[in-house]
Amino acid sequence: MLFSQWALLLTVCMLQPQRVSSFNLDTQNVMKKSGEADTLFGFAMAMHHQLKPSDERVLLIGAPRAKALPGQNANISGGLYRCKFTQSNDCERIQVDIKERSTNNPGKDYREKQWLGIRVRSQGPGGKVVTCAHRYQDWSFENQRLLGRCFVLEQDLTLMTDGESTRTICRNRQPDKHKFGYCQQGVSVAFSKDNRYLVYGAPGAYDWKGIVHMEPVDDFSIEAYETGDHNQREHRLIPVDISSFLGFVVDTGMNLTKKGELNVVAGAPRSNHSGEVLLLRMEEKAEIRNLKAEYILQGPGLASSFGYDLTVLDMNSDGWDDLVVGAPEFSNISLEEDVGGAVYVYINQAKGQRWNQIKPVCLYGKRDSMFGLAVAHIGDINQDAYQDFAVSAPNEDAGRGRVYIYHGSAAGFHKKPEVLDAGNPGIKSFGYSLAGNMDIDDNGYPDLAVGSLSDTVHVYRSKPVVNLEKTLTLTPNAIDFKDQDCKRSSCYITAQSCFTYTAPTPTYNHKLRIKYTLKADTVRIERGLPSRVVFENSEAAQGDQELSVQGKRECVQTKLRLLGDIQDKLTIISISLSVSLPSNNPKQTFRNLPSLEPVLNALQENATKAEVTFINAGCGSDNICQSKLKLQYSFCTKDQQEDKCDPLPMENYIPVISPGDENIALEVTVTNKGGDDAHQSQLSVAFPEFLRLSSTELKKSSETQVQCNPSENKTQANCQLGNPFKRDSEVSFFLILAIERISLRVTSANVTMSLKTISIQDIPVVITEVKIAFELHLKIVGLAKPSQLFFGGEVKDEKSMKSEDDIGSSVQYEFWISNLGRPLKSFGSVVLNIQWPKTTKDGKRLLYLVQIKDQGKNIIHCTPAEVINPLRFIKASSRGRREVEHEPDLKALVSAFLGNERKYQILTCAADDLRCVDIKCPLEALDSTTAVVLHARLWNNTFLEDYSSLNYLDIVLDAFLTLNGTQENIRMKQSETKVKVKLTVFREIKPALFSRVPWWVYFFSIMNALLLLALFLYLLWKFECLNCGICAKEKNV
Repeated sequence: MLFSQWALLLTVCMLQPQRVSSFNLDTQNVMKKSGEADTLFGFAMAMHHQLKPSDERVLLIGAPRAKALPGQNANISGGLYRCKFTQSNDCERIQVDIKERSTNNPGKDYREKQWLGIRVRSQGPGGKVVTCAHRYQDWSFENQRLLGRCFVLEQDLTLMTDGESTRTICRNRQPDKHKFGYCQQGVSVAFSKDNRYLVYGAPGAYDWKGIVHMEPVDDFSIEAYETGDHNQREHRLIPVDISSFLGFVVDTGMNLTKKGELNVVAGAPRSNHSGEVLLLRMEEKAEIRNLKAEYILQGPGLASSFGYDLTVLDMNSDGWDDLVVGAPEFSNISLEEDVGGAVYVYINQAKGQRWNQIKPVCLYGKRDSMFGLAVAHIGDINQDAYQDFAVSAPNEDAGRGRVYIYHGSAAGFHKKPEVLDAGNPGIKSFGYSLAGNMDIDDNGYPDLAVGSLSDTVHVYRSKPVVNLEKTLTLTPNAIDFKDQDCKRSSCYITAQSCFTYTAPTPTYNHKLRIKYTLKADTVRIERGLPSRVVFENSEAAQGDQELSVQGKRECVQTKLRLLGDIQDKLTIISISLSVSLPSNNPKQTFRNLPSLEPVLNALQENATKAEVTFINAGCGSDNICQSKLKLQYSFCTKDQQEDKCDPLPMENYIPVISPGDENIALEVTVTNKGGDDAHQSQLSVAFPEFLRLSSTELKKSSETQVQCNPSENKTQANCQLGNPFKRDSEVSFFLILAIERISLRVTSANVTMSLKTISIQDIPVVITEVKIAFELHLKIVGLAKPSQLFFGGEVKDEKSMKSEDDIGSSVQYEFWISNLGRPLKSFGSVVLNIQWPKTTKDGKRLLYLVQIKDQGKNIIHCTPAEVINPLRFIKASSRGRREVEHEPDLKALVSAFLGNERKYQILTCAADDLRCVDIKCPLEALDSTTAVVLHARLWNNTFLEDYSSLNYLDIVLDAFLTLNGTQENIRMKQSETKVKVKLTVFREIKPALFSRVPWWVYFFSIMNALLLLALFLYLLWKFECLNCGICAKEKNV
């Protein structure tokens, strides 16, 4: 019961093609036919040509919600109207369904809201007309059967007199809703192309599986056919599921699968979840009268309503019928794309075979446009021998609607449509219905009617189309600029323009006035370059020409002069000729309707071209210059005196510029090895704003001169390499760069180089990258004072320690940081990182940090703060000073008392010997030199407990500099920003000679020594040993 509402309120999506106006439909003198409000006047239409009793052309319009006629015993029943093709609104209602309804049993013939006029079709000139009411009901049984019915009218629009004017195919069938209780005959209807059959769609049969029924128009000696077999009525023979709506739309063709064989095409827009289209043929075997599916075309996209509407036509004039199918609910998988609604065009290129293998041409609509809701064969409206079709988008443009007209062609059809809209914002859903393929004014061109949901129909007449043949001949067509000396003496070109017109129909054969326009050197003009030729007479560039009769050729000559100072002697000189029709041409008048002016065939090229070529000796025998330009480049540091240029340092194969460096240059070399002359060769270089061009220097060894023209802001340079740049030429030059604008925000720069020539060569654009790195020249030096200490004494309880002296020996670590380059304040701050050996691996204190100061004895706030003087000792002593003063005596003492075997150990943070803390000391605004002094104490207890067995040990402390900032392009030289500081610690040893001895011990020791000496001398005298030497000397004498 809700089926008709679904058909009316369906909303979909569409992709809007580029908007243009339909070139030969008259949009100025549109016939408008209006019906009563809210009657859906224009929901369905058909153009009808009556031959008897009089020759008359009318437009049949259905109004499914029109008020009931007297005797119908209903309020709203729907109706059918006939409208003449005039400028006035002169529609009249046709007397259809005029049989009085019985008042005794009103339910048996229930016409309320039966939607008469939902479909209307004409059989053609002199043929019959059919219109349907798909919601006609019969309450004879328990169910309110929604049967539907159709009425067949004679060509004069009166009901058939043979008693077969009313067709109700489901009346005498099983009334159950699973069978034929909701048949809804007449949702679609068509006359077969052989004019023998009426084809009905009844999409409600078999639980909305749907059927297609075909029966004779008036020759009842022939058989009727139906999907599921007209005789058996077996729904299992229908190859679709329930709720498929088979028969929602029907059409026929005589050349779909076999020449001269009738096929029925039926849409099932809900079949298989996306919609299907069935190509049916009559199957006649014994008692079988079946419409068998020969091919089933499946629609893409879930719930796309593929098969909502369709039409059969031969759009490429190959004798085989093609198929156009609408899918108005199609939507793209990506909902973000503005795509919705589609039409699929099947070109029958296999002579009726393999329909299921044809890849259709897809046309897409924009969102919320209902693109494809109606498709119609509208005839050959431009008379180019190819049939055309129209597609509606009734909800496009905020619900106002548009119609797209596609013209057939030998290749199928032209993809770019012509576009119609109502031109009235008050019209809603323009294009909801379409009708055409009939010439309403006898001018030889079929016309078009467009319905809407605003109870208004627009009728558009087709204008006569003129085919204009135009030729352009240039003399001479080749110029040797050098040999003809065009620089000194003028060289001329003569352009001869010739015109011939024809019209597709003999109805237009008048004198035709055309307006022509010549454009010179169009190739360069399109590039924004000046023309190399001028018209000898400026007014000769355009003019008027009268063509007296069809087929007669008329010509005109125009003279052009070649300028003498041109640089481009390679690009062809292209001259274009275009034509248009002025508004004062004779118009076509028929049937007392407004006159129609002729239009040029928009499918023809509006302009034709001719060319003059240059003869160049350096381009080879074929006069085609194929250059072989090659670009080489490198960033370097240019020597001011010589052509020498040292390449910049590389980082991951990318050169690095360090601000502060001088004479940064881009060295460029261009060659043309083995190529033809490169005409108008140039190198365009684009620099960033912060890396501008400073100057250009040509290499002394370069063979060719280069002229570089920088832009005003020096960010662009166009370097002319030669015109032409000869075969095997080479040129090298330097582009000196200014780097003073580089700021800290800049981390890299791109330089774009485009090598161009008008000779034939595809040269890619080169984009080269260079990194920007600010290098800081910082240096760190460290030392320990004193560099040697000792430990000794006794182990003391930590609670008994009252001053720093109780901790252990004093030591100072001094770090001197120097800035040899730029002031640091513009880059951030430097951080001194110290790996401080706080404890041993067992957690015992090793070096106790008392405080950190600068060279001015100001406190430096380093982190973590809890590492500095955690016990808060406030009392200091001078022991450290004495130890420093006696450092040489300590060394002598150690040298005297240490034996040959020495036990020692080296402690570092890198090993597992210590537990270190990273101390960070910020150094703000480091512009020259500063110092960081760490005051510390040996933790004597630890050395006595853990290292007393050693002769000495070395404690190595690591320190390094880092930048406290987020800029990635600021760097430091790593070799000078790290330092290691060693402190040597000895075990304390006190020799006996330095111990205290009582004085009397010294006194008696001396007296004993004197007595021993006297006794020794006495003995020597006694034994005359003192005189032996004298006696010996006397004897010798």
